[in-house]
Amino acid sequence: MGSRKLPTRENQKSLYAKQAEQRIALLKERGLSEQDIAKDSKLKHLKARLKQIDGAVARISFLDEQKKQLQERKEQRKAEAEAAKQAPPAKEKKTKKTADKKAAATDKKKPAAKPAAKKKEKT
Repeated sequence: MGSRKLPTRENQKSLYAKQAEQRIALLKERGLSEQDIAKDSKLKHLKARLKQIDGAVARISFLDEQKKQLQERKEQRKAEAEAAKQAPPAKEKKTKKTADKKAAATDKKKPAAKPAAKKKEKT
């Protein structure tokens, strides 16, 4: 009965709860005390199954919530990507500083190399 669907687990839970109630009613009808009812192995088994099903329901609910959150994030990213594609990329305006730096670089040219000094010849 290992199902990963929430409605199935809910049905299983109600089935085992009903069986547990019937077992308790049967044991009380037989005249057993509360202590003896608590020791009944069949009732313990039914309660253990109920506990197991509760855990499975919690896991299924958690996974469903995670799937929803993941789907929302995917849709959000997709919308952002579409918006980025449709919006033209904004060109950066040249600031005064960058324009001044470029102008200064063109004005400053490397000075020509100085001619070597001629040595006087001894005659």
